[in-house]
Amino acid sequence: MKKQKLLFSAILLMAMALPQSVFAYAFSAVAPTGQTLYYYINYSGGAVVTYPGTSVHSPWTGYTGTTGALTIPSTVTYGGTTYNVISIGYYAFFGCSGLTSVTIPNSVTSIELYAFAGCSSLSSLNIPNSVTSIGEDAFSGCTSLTSLNIPNSVTSIGGGAFSGCSSLTSLNIPNSVTSIGRWAFNGCSSLTSVTIPNSVTTIGRGAFYNCDSLSSLTISNSITKIDTALFWGCSSLTTLTIPNSVTSIEQTAFNGCSSLTSLTIPNSVTSIGEYAFSGCTSLTSLTIPNSVTTIGSQAFNGITFLYYYGNAVGAKWGALFMNSYLENNIVYSSIIKDTIVGTYGQINNVTIPNSVLTIINRKTECAFFEKRIVHF
Repeated sequence: MKKQKLLFSAILLMAMALPQSVFAYAFSAVAPTGQTLYYYINYSGGAVVTYPGTSVHSPWTGYTGTTGALTIPSTVTYGGTTYNVISIGYYAFFGCSGLTSVTIPNSVTSIELYAFAGCSSLSSLNIPNSVTSIGEDAFSGCTSLTSLNIPNSVTSIGGGAFSGCSSLTSLNIPNSVTSIGRWAFNGCSSLTSVTIPNSVTTIGRGAFYNCDSLSSLTISNSITKIDTALFWGCSSLTTLTIPNSVTSIEQTAFNGCSSLTSLTIPNSVTSIGEYAFSGCTSLTSLTIPNSVTTIGSQAFNGITFLYYYGNAVGAKWGALFMNSYLENNIVYSSIIKDTIVGTYGQINNVTIPNSVLTIINRKTECAFFEKRIVHF
């Protein structure tokens, strides 16, 4: 409940910054299912479903909103002229918590900013093949929405479009989509698997932030960057293949992916950002390719890699990359614990690339120049 209030407050603040004209309506008409809907005619001569208010403040002055099952008509008549309904406009059904289902006609080509945001009872939704774009936060906070089929006509999914859809378990992203905006599926905590098609070339930061049930993920081989906080908090993600198209893994990209056990970073990657794999406490195998020249501060914070650095009887293992970072081709790492071989039940493995010239144990300030087998 607290999170929902915070989400609503954030939406309200953003709305206050928008021009008042986006809420103005010209006329109203009764929908086939009995609800009164509000419209204006846009510059292209099409009808846009909008909010009943005449100013930016009116949506919060007692309007109770549309309720029940709604069918939006494909045409509407005003002043003796019939217009095609071409868009679900800004804030059209914002906060309509009693709205349970929506049928959108094939005449609609866009679903705009915050169109259905906060429709917490909306559980059934049909998006027709005519829709090409889903705007920012269009369905944010639709906490009862369990499944969603995005049609092949959609080319872009706006930032925060489905943020906070905590009941969404399945998702189809078609090959027509080329971009997914930042925080698009943030907080979709019931989402278990996602396939990002090769048509997608950009995914904004935090798009799958805190999708903590996400266990299966396929990333498009057209993606060149794993953006900031993209999979932060995806604590059920166990395996992942990063495609060869990726050149950078940004800060906090996989922060808190505590179930991720193995990872191969492709030769295309040249940089790993700060805290990129921080908190990936189950990671037991990691290969960093020779292409990597930059590793950000605390990139592997919280990970205990066991690394052999002795060949005598009673040889020890040290924890590498705990609170570590790379600076001027030097990996600085705090070895937090040494122990006799066998104390740990499993030996973890890490491969350090040749591009990393020196490993320094900040605890003892001993410099090790051999990376595969490190000796005192």
